[in-house]
Amino acid sequence: MKRSPFDDPAPERLLRGARVFDGERWRDGWSVRIGADGRIAEAGPGLAARSGDAAEDLSGLWLLPGLVDCHVHFREPGLVRKEGYATGSLGALHGGVTTVCEIQNNPPLMSSAELLREKRAALTGVSRVDFAPYGSLVEESLPHLAAMRGLTPAVKCFLGCSTGAGGVDDEATLRRWFAAAARAGMMVVAHCEDNHAMDAAAAGLTPENAARHDLNRPPEAEIRSIRDAIRVAGEVGARLHVFHVSTAEGARLVQAAAAAGQAVQGSTAPHYLLVTAEEAYAARQNRFKVNPSIKYAADRDGLQALVAADALCAIGTDHAPHPLDEKDRPYSKAPSGFPSVDLLLPLLVAVRDRHGVKLDALLRGVTSGPAREFGLARKGRIAAGADADLVIADPAAERAVEEASLPSKSKWSPYQGWRLRAFPQRVFLRGQLAFENGAAVGPPRGLPLDAEPGGA
Repeated sequence: MKRSPFDDPAPERLLRGARVFDGERWRDGWSVRIGADGRIAEAGPGLAARSGDAAEDLSGLWLLPGLVDCHVHFREPGLVRKEGYATGSLGALHGGVTTVCEIQNNPPLMSSAELLREKRAALTGVSRVDFAPYGSLVEESLPHLAAMRGLTPAVKCFLGCSTGAGGVDDEATLRRWFAAAARAGMMVVAHCEDNHAMDAAAAGLTPENAARHDLNRPPEAEIRSIRDAIRVAGEVGARLHVFHVSTAEGARLVQAAAAAGQAVQGSTAPHYLLVTAEEAYAARQNRFKVNPSIKYAADRDGLQALVAADALCAIGTDHAPHPLDEKDRPYSKAPSGFPSVDLLLPLLVAVRDRHGVKLDALLRGVTSGPAREFGLARKGRIAAGADADLVIADPAAERAVEEASLPSKSKWSPYQGWRLRAFPQRVFLRGQLAFENGAAVGPPRGLPLDAEPGGA
């Protein structure tokens, strides 16, 4: 990754006294030195200040690697009226995120190397965080997959219908697409829901429960689709990552395949760890309507246990804003998706506070886990040579979510009024202060990231 033309040399800085999470575990007594090249020069116990260091005491605070959100939709180009990188990346900083992996789910889909290069170039000087756009696994992208290597960490396939995608309805097409990705050496990231299962479920609903999203998109739709995706990927030799797993059984299928030696991993999202289907249905204005649907307490608890056991390698927000007047339509007309990247760190802490899930496991899911999975070699860790992407947060500072103050263009949140803690105070990107006390600092410095497809 080249250095941004907007970057001055980073000030050499020694941060000490904080409780440090290094991407794998908590480290007490550590200090971190930022080098002039924007990378971490040293990290560990017993570091002494040098002449010229700007030494700073962070006692009582947390020092974390910049979070990696492996699943966002910023809708640029083509649908910036809902969200673009200018507002989406500022929201990312607000949530402690310094790297996003983003999938275009509106035209133009990223179906060629040329389109990826155009997008990467256009967003340099716009994004405030580093970014790695996914490619699109669609019919028109098949001849271009090999040329897309290195420009994207993976290619996204929608097995079920969702925003901007109709899904794959037959196994022959799925097999052909997965095989093409395997030949090109590209990881497939998949939205797994079975259209036939969802159609059958919807047809059996009564008028009284027709607006229950969890009944229209039931657990079996995801479980069947994950099972099929794992089987087909194994048969054609494709590396598979299942996005936003919403069911405990779906996550167990991923865990079992990985344990058997197949190249399969998965991620979930904060809302599946915090909210139940009943709570989602009760929320006003379809605010928690999302694909896959939010499931039940047993799924929430099962996913929490699997995250705690490191059975899923990542947690991504699936940040997908729509204007509130669109969400506030009758259920069948309201789009799925909501903003959440701007609250990622506080939401993970809420999973720990409300349900006792180990915080180190949750943090691995947004630091070293996705960085390894998606080949982002200098991200997600505090270690010598890594990018000095750092988050300083006060774990004792708590406040209620005020949706109008959030950076996302939509200016609403399903978490409105929730009391959360550990909001980022300051965020550094490659050694430069990028965010402080709720506001951006300096020009947009985000750069496109080159990834080794398929991860490390």
